[in-house]
This record gives sequence, C-alpha cells and structure tokens, in this order.
Amino acid sequence: MVFVVVISVVLVGGSISYIVHLFRRDSRIRSQGRDIRALVEDVRFLGSNDGGSANIKYRLSWTEDGVTKQVEGSDTVSAFYSSRVQKGCEIDIKYLDDNNIMFVFDK
Repeated sequence: MVFVVVISVVLVGGSISYIVHLFRRDSRIRSQGRDIRALVEDVRFLGSNDGGSANIKYRLSWTEDGVTKQVEGSDTVSAFYSSRVQKGCEIDIKYLDDNNIMFVFDK
C-alpha cells in the first residue's frame, strides 16, 4: 500500500512540475522572445488529438543580417489555425532560441 501511495505522489508531483515548466517556458518566450516573420518551408502532420488540434513537425526560415536562419521543431496547433501553417506561408513567431519558439496567431 505504501508503494502505491509513493508512486501516486511521484506521478502527480511530476505532472504538476511539468505543467509549471511549460507555463514558465511560454512566459519566458513571450517576454524575452523576438518577433520574427518566418517562412514555412516544410510542415508534416504527425497526428491529432480529441480536441481537433494537429501535432505537426515544421521547418521555418527567415533572413537576419543577410544570413538565412533555419529551425526545425514540432508543436501542437489548433485546428482553427492549422491553415496558417502550410508550406510556403509566412507566419509570425516569437523566437528565443532554436528550442523555444512560439507561433503567434493573434494578429
């Protein structure tokens, strides 16, 4: 019985820690990230969830100081906005570093 309680506490604690980590990451990207207009070079549909959001893998590029920067990543995009993340489209992002990118759809 003690083992079950310990495992439950670890799982709940880990889940809460991960959610807090995601909120802190998003807050940091919003406050410290740079606004960039990027070209969607490639996008692949990986799957979807029950809420209609699409899991995608993407490659973006933009030119900065005469140098073309490319980043790849994956994200979950609402079905409402998925038409904006198509190959050849330009999209607004918040860029902190290659691992911390946020799509901006509110414009």
